[in-house]
Amino acid sequence: KPVEKPCFVAASQAHAKFLKNQLGFECRVVSHGIPLEKYPFKKDKGDYLLYLARVSEEKGALEFVRLCKATGMKGMLVGPDDSVADPIAYPRMVMEACSASNGLVWYYGQAGNNEEKVELLQNARCLVSPLKAPYIEIFGMALVEAMACGTPILVTDQGAPRELVVHGVTGAIAQNLDCLERNLALALECKPEACRKRAEEFSRERMAEKYLALYQEMVENGLEW
Repeated sequence: KPVEKPCFVAASQAHAKFLKNQLGFECRVVSHGIPLEKYPFKKDKGDYLLYLARVSEEKGALEFVRLCKATGMKGMLVGPDDSVADPIAYPRMVMEACSASNGLVWYYGQAGNNEEKVELLQNARCLVSPLKAPYIEIFGMALVEAMACGTPILVTDQGAPRELVVHGVTGAIAQNLDCLERNLALALECKPEACRKRAEEFSRERMAEKYLALYQEMVENGLEW
């Protein structure tokens, strides 16, 4: 512990549980929030699945390519490949897998700016996040950003995603990587309007209100943990 009462705030219940197990102290939870106005809703979608994360093993980039091949759906693989544990070997394997897909999966690289990222999110049929055990996602900003754009989620059950995605309403939560393909149809059936409504629960204004409430308790009641 850095101090006796660190008063640490986690981004999710999964994050809080992880920190308690690793460091031995309790955490309060305040979910991250996004500026919703920067992620406009779009009902009409394109014809591709989207991967938006680091091109890394724990995020399941290769599993995304395999899912596209297994389902015959087009894929856009978007994300940085220079901020990962192995910035050469694994991204190269992913690039080669994309090249071997005969144009089905496009290795896009990192989005140039937020507007470019938003356009990719708005037009995707579904955002796919094939997280690999034992990796634990402590929040998942891209999931909220996608839902704000009206795009459903397909994600493996690794940490916080089940606190964000409502199974069968705003996407599908697969028990593991082997269950991704069978859950894709459920995710694709989800309504864009339901996705946007869920994302509105994770606005930056709501995040700020929750932090202010914690600060007020500290000042008025001596709250500490």
